[in-house]
Amino acid sequence: MSERSELAALVETEARLDRTVAAARRAADEAREAARLRARTAASRLETEIALERARIASALADETARRERANEERARATLARYEAMRGDALTELARMLARRLVAIAEEDA
Repeated sequence: MSERSELAALVETEARLDRTVAAARRAADEAREAARLRARTAASRLETEIALERARIASALADETARRERANEERARATLARYEAMRGDALTELARMLARRLVAIAEEDA
């Protein structure tokens, strides 16, 4: 081979290598962009799942809070009813004692 043909072969080989490197760079860029897109999609799905889970937790907490408030109200009503019954019993007994005392005073005066 002559120097010219060797030089032409080297130039052609270098051009092929440049095209191969450029194609590899394009493929790498495309793969990187595809990976970024998949990562953004996964992050978006995760954010949606997190938002849904937070909403579910908030709803569950609201339900539990309402349930506890109802239970506390029921306990308060029951406690109040017991105290009112005890007070009523005490007042009834006081009224009986007062009536007996008035009868006793009336009998002493008579």
